[in-house]
Amino acid sequence: MMKPITDIGECLISTAERDYFFKPSLKAMAVLGSPVEIVQIYAELHGSEVRALLDKVSTTSTVFQEYVFDVIYSPVFGRKILQHAMNVLCACCEEDVSELIGEWKAGERGLVYVRGALPYSDVITLARHLMMHGVIGCCPLDVPANKSVGSYSNEFQAIEYISLVRTAFGLSRQDAENLTMTEFQQLIKSQQPQKKARHFTDDEYDRIMAEYEQSRLSEG
Repeated sequence: MMKPITDIGECLISTAERDYFFKPSLKAMAVLGSPVEIVQIYAELHGSEVRALLDKVSTTSTVFQEYVFDVIYSPVFGRKILQHAMNVLCACCEEDVSELIGEWKAGERGLVYVRGALPYSDVITLARHLMMHGVIGCCPLDVPANKSVGSYSNEFQAIEYISLVRTAFGLSRQDAENLTMTEFQQLIKSQQPQKKARHFTDDEYDRIMAEYEQSRLSEG
């Protein structure tokens, strides 16, 4: 089994039966849905709907706020987030991960979640980690001051990133698709000029200090 490189988002989870290797590649992100849907999944996994709802009811009556809290803690929100997380883990692993993430089964009151080897909270946490490296990236880039950094977009164009990295770095389609967003950023950063600290020579230092002392005497 390949050893995961956690710095680029890869992770390995092992059970008694098998190992599960997860990689949030650009191809895996594209599998999740359209460019808009990918961003929506990321946002909802991180609680955007809950925050938006709380903001809307912050000035309403206490009774209504309590009702909203009951809705938030009901399966209405939880099931949607859990399903997103399960889809992310499925997309990022070549194995059948149902042993880990569980599954939905029909019950007397509709679909019932039957947990797998991982608690559902771990499924969600892992999905958030994978999408952070798959969509946002965790390698800060040096950009000019007049360029926007971290600006919000409602689309994640995985196919465009794949095409861009193939053109810029001469990678095959398979290699480009297998990159995570963090890896993509690392490639970009490797092409940026390195900033080097400025060190003064002894003569420059002596000249600067002499000018400084002279200015103090002049002021005096």
